[in-house]
Amino acid sequence: MLKIRLRRMGSKKAPFYRVVVSDSQRTPRGRFVDTVGCYDPGTEPARVELDVDRINEWIRKGAHPSDTVKSLIGKAAPKTA
Repeated sequence: MLKIRLRRMGSKKAPFYRVVVSDSQRTPRGRFVDTVGCYDPGTEPARVELDVDRINEWIRKGAHPSDTVKSLIGKAAPKTA
């Protein structure tokens, strides 16, 4: 089963995250299928860059986003009036 989750990058006490699609049986630091965005909580305001179209495509193919990624998708989705 595929999951869309965060993969920690960066150095000690200065993390940033890549949003990746990976097999749920592998560790988050292991191999991944696709990179669909990034998240940097160390900037003010926190930088969230997601390719929402590709994320939706992976969800249609059966990937399940983690709870954190779901909240990031909500923040990154374009606001409609």
